[in-house]
Amino acid sequence: MKKLALRVLALAVSIPAPVLAETFQDSLGNTWELSGFMKLESTRSNAAPKRVAPADSLYRLDARNAFWPVPANPSLGSKSSSLALQQLSAGVSHETDGALTLEARATYRWRSTAGPSEWFSQPDIDYRQGAGFSNKDWYEKLIGIGRPDLGNVRYGTQLSRSWSRADSFTYPIGLASQWSGSGAGFGIVPEALRFTSRPFEDGVGKLVAELTLGRDRLNTTMVNQDRLTANGTSFHPGATQPRMVEIFLQYSMDRHLIEFTLQTSSGARQTSFGKAPLVGWIGDPDTVGPQNVLPRGAGRPSQSLVMLQGNYWPQPQNMITYGVRHNRWSGSAASCNYDAALGVCLFGMDPGFNYGDSATDYTGFRASSYDAMLGWSHYRGLYTYTAGFVYFGRASSDNPIEWGQSNSGISVNLVNVKGEKNG
Repeated sequence: MKKLALRVLALAVSIPAPVLAETFQDSLGNTWELSGFMKLESTRSNAAPKRVAPADSLYRLDARNAFWPVPANPSLGSKSSSLALQQLSAGVSHETDGALTLEARATYRWRSTAGPSEWFSQPDIDYRQGAGFSNKDWYEKLIGIGRPDLGNVRYGTQLSRSWSRADSFTYPIGLASQWSGSGAGFGIVPEALRFTSRPFEDGVGKLVAELTLGRDRLNTTMVNQDRLTANGTSFHPGATQPRMVEIFLQYSMDRHLIEFTLQTSSGARQTSFGKAPLVGWIGDPDTVGPQNVLPRGAGRPSQSLVMLQGNYWPQPQNMITYGVRHNRWSGSAASCNYDAALGVCLFGMDPGFNYGDSATDYTGFRASSYDAMLGWSHYRGLYTYTAGFVYFGRASSDNPIEWGQSNSGISVNLVNVKGEKNG
């Protein structure tokens, strides 16, 4: 039997506090909604993180893109850390005499304890480059139109169902970060067109279907698109425009809420962070080393997610939450900036995703995995008792380099929350 060594012990305290929730109508018949929250976290670890100087953080290559040689004399950071997370959302809707509803909404979330003048410089998720109001890192910024018998159409920056609905299911059992913050989905879609059907009833339950088409601009950050190889041949890195398709089905009945999500994307920078934004891949901008003078043409990366999750109420006092998910990644090549003086590749702009060793030109390898989630909530008076766990399965991959694909994990959470029960 293998021994389990406890290397880092962390104690975290989280205090969520709603700060605003208001709905009102003006004299023109417009309905306004203002909402927001603040979340405070404080963490203390028994081990301090190691920090290296900027000059040593160039990601000099070994077989796993780890430091080589290992930087000497790293400094130690603080054992304590804190985070303040704030969100504000504003929306307006208007229903016409013909039952058409027009709506607009904007949501912004920022980190740390920054003052008001710094809110837009410290976003929770940083995915936009450039100045101007349109380049802010919005969570949502959309307009929409709908009618009860036809459905809704919304356009703008929107949250994917793979992240937002997974977050809603697991927030009550304290496992939102583990479940919704993982997997092969993307959470923020910078430019999305979403079609939502009207509810279809079958006498037992109600079904709503939804289709989301998403994309973003080209990602050419720090990459010259008019480059020369080592022998002077002109080439272009081939930055790709990310595209995403998401299908979402929700079925509700007396004691069940069941949701199915399928998301597939291509041309995006690969990630296993389920809250990540859909942003473009910079392409294959550099030669591998002195022996190769032409770009590899590594191809467009892709990834997809299939997820089934839901709630079941055996009695009003008890709720079972469950989920199962399949993840797939194509892998993406590591992009090498060859440094002739050092004689090594430097990986700073795009370190790739699940890529191989020098024998495979550091190209990407496919990987797939299964995850599962199960939780229980019990309501008793002003108290809510919850328990839940998330299981991360091993990934299937032919990569000759071990990047952790052979690992599996379980996260367990037990919470006793005092507060009003939400019906």
